[in-house]
Amino acid sequence: MAAAKRNDKLETERVLTFEHVIADLMPFTDTPFALDVQLGQTRMTIGELLELDVGSLVELKKSAGEPMDVLSKGRVLMRGEVTVLEDTLGLRIVEIVDPNRRI
Repeated sequence: MAAAKRNDKLETERVLTFEHVIADLMPFTDTPFALDVQLGQTRMTIGELLELDVGSLVELKKSAGEPMDVLSKGRVLMRGEVTVLEDTLGLRIVEIVDPNRRI
């Protein structure tokens, strides 16, 4: 019973803390924030890199149809699926990675 109360208290403190963080950030909501969408990754030797030319194909370690990672400063914040918006690319968000840690 004591453990349950302690967990409830910790959860309440975490929610209050997160709400306070959001409140503290309100003055900055119009501040520009850079996001990167990562298509995939691969590793190659310098020799392989030097052999690349126009038309070369590079295999990425990501399956076709797998959601793309959305990062800020190297940290994954969310994942999304590539979509077309009129004549530009867009991203439909399908997952928020640990919403309590995205700030």
